[in-house]
Amino acid sequence: MKNSEIKNKNQVLLFGLIQKALPKHIAMVDEISELLGIGVDAAYRRIRGDKPVSLEEAIKLCRHFQISMNSFVDATYSNHIQCRYAPLNLSDITDFITFVQVSSNNFEDTRLTPGGEIILSAVDVPIFNILPYKELTLFKLFSWSKSVYDFTTDYETFVKEVENIESLNTNYENILKNYQLVPSTEIWTDNTIDAVLRLLNYHSEMKHFGNKKIPLLLCDQLYDLINTLQKWAEKGTKGPKDTSFKFYVSETDIANTFILFKKGKNTNCLLKLYTINGLGISDERFCSETENWLRKSIQQATLISGTSEKERFKFFETQREKIELLIDKIK
Repeated sequence: MKNSEIKNKNQVLLFGLIQKALPKHIAMVDEISELLGIGVDAAYRRIRGDKPVSLEEAIKLCRHFQISMNSFVDATYSNHIQCRYAPLNLSDITDFITFVQVSSNNFEDTRLTPGGEIILSAVDVPIFNILPYKELTLFKLFSWSKSVYDFTTDYETFVKEVENIESLNTNYENILKNYQLVPSTEIWTDNTIDAVLRLLNYHSEMKHFGNKKIPLLLCDQLYDLINTLQKWAEKGTKGPKDTSFKFYVSETDIANTFILFKKGKNTNCLLKLYTINGLGISDERFCSETENWLRKSIQQATLISGTSEKERFKFFETQREKIELLIDKIK
């Protein structure tokens, strides 16, 4: 039988998804060889499609690289795309650590790719802006646990359970470091900060803080976050290496939070869900359409980084006033 008769679209697609899931510095053939317990030549034959993968091999590959078999088979149809999604229950931190690890790899791969960049729209304050503030970061996780999984204890108890998980902290540190070293174009609105303010107000009113000073501390951290963003916007750069930072404000509400990772010819997208979770999507059509939408949104927004001093001052002053109002209410 000729190779052309053996090759099939599903197998080619599967290895294409695996390639996108791997960090740039890891050779796919070596990973496949070790995982399946076969030689390098045998791995190459499967990757090229010269030898079909068995059902057991396909299951092992999908489980290891967290690829849904349904999603890559369905992707052969024009109206289906592949998504990566992990249900997150913080009572079992394993899945959440895996989710954060994938996000960390995305940022690192983008940083290591020449010309790599991030384009995003923000319905809510992105987690990588919050990461410099430990208590605020843990508050986002706490709020998720309260709203989705009926976590019954207070904020302080939650913090004691998760604050010292080393793998989680390491991945958060890597995300923060790489985010500040990757050029980014970001679209916010006047309402982007409102979601976290509502959460702070709600949990304060519900007395979910054992220490009454904690919500005020979280407000102070949010205040500092806004000040940092303003300094970046004034310079048009961010982080310790003065990486390019383009900050836009849209006068219209943004329907979704998209984070587009542009890595040379490869692009993938995170579609934000709920408070901390998201769908990871590598489908070229979806990513292309998302990029087109983001660039159209940019054209209709106001650039306030490095220019538009009056608009920049007005935007950040409005955000500070919102935080000050909440501080007065909590007091």
